[in-house]
Amino acid sequence: VCDGAGGPQHRRGEPFNLALLPTHAQYYFCHAAIPRALEAETLRIEAAKYQLVGKAYQSVKEALAAARLAATNNDLIFIGGSTFVVAEIIP
Repeated sequence: VCDGAGGPQHRRGEPFNLALLPTHAQYYFCHAAIPRALEAETLRIEAAKYQLVGKAYQSVKEALAAARLAATNNDLIFIGGSTFVVAEIIP
C-alpha cells in the first residue's frame, strides 16, 4: 500500500524515484487525504513505466483492505510513501 513512495508531489510535480522499487511486488496505489497528494491513478500510470504492477484505490483504507484480502500467510504488507498514509491506518 503506497502513495508513490514519496507521498505528496515532489517539488517538480514528479513522484519519488519509482525505479528504486522492486518489480516483483504487487502494488496497491492510493493517496493520503490531503490536498497536495498525488492522485493514485496518476501514480499507477507512472509506476507502470517502471514495470510496477498494481491497482489504484480511492483511499488508504480501501487499498489496505484489498491488500489484506489478497495476502497469504507468507506475505508482507508494507505501508509507506508518506507519514500521512501511515497515519490514516493507525486507529
